[in-house]
Amino acid sequence: MGVLDRQPRRNDPRRDRTEEAFLTAAQELLDEGVPFAELNVSALARRADRTRTAFYAHFEDRRALLMRLVTEVEQDIRAAVGPFFDASDDDVHGALAGLLATLREHPRTLGAILEAAGYDAEVAAFWHGVVGVFVAAAQQRLVAAGYASKAARARAVALVWMTERACSQQVLHGHAGVDDDALLDALADSWRLALAAA
Repeated sequence: MGVLDRQPRRNDPRRDRTEEAFLTAAQELLDEGVPFAELNVSALARRADRTRTAFYAHFEDRRALLMRLVTEVEQDIRAAVGPFFDASDDDVHGALAGLLATLREHPRTLGAILEAAGYDAEVAAFWHGVVGVFVAAAQQRLVAAGYASKAARARAVALVWMTERACSQQVLHGHAGVDDDALLDALADSWRLALAAA
């Protein structure tokens, strides 16, 4: 089993429908430009056509709702980059392109998690944990390429966080004046150099 593999959750269909209503409501409000800081439970309940009590029966707070949204995006990212990290595919450029495309499909969720991580320690720890899964997978890939574990860990941390930040900025702001292809080429070169240096 690869580092990025997870067991599927078992859910009650009725519970799933209510959770999905709140998740959809949150996504719609975020897509309409509502900042996460202003995404209150009353607005979520109105949009979901559910009660505030129903919200709290399914989510501890807005933070937990956001984490669920991000977990769904994380699954899409795993699908995009998993083969590369599992060493079943050497196409690092393709994996990075898949990552960037996935983030482009979910810009408001990405923006919300980064926004909340800036002022909420629990959300920041959660996001660090999400990225940490990919750090661990990159470390395994680098060890397989010939690095000692400690050296692989340091390079994995640098490569994964560099990639997260560069792709996030490209999706959310694009202020660097670099097009997607140029960014992907630069990131892919960094990954290839790291793998070749083992």
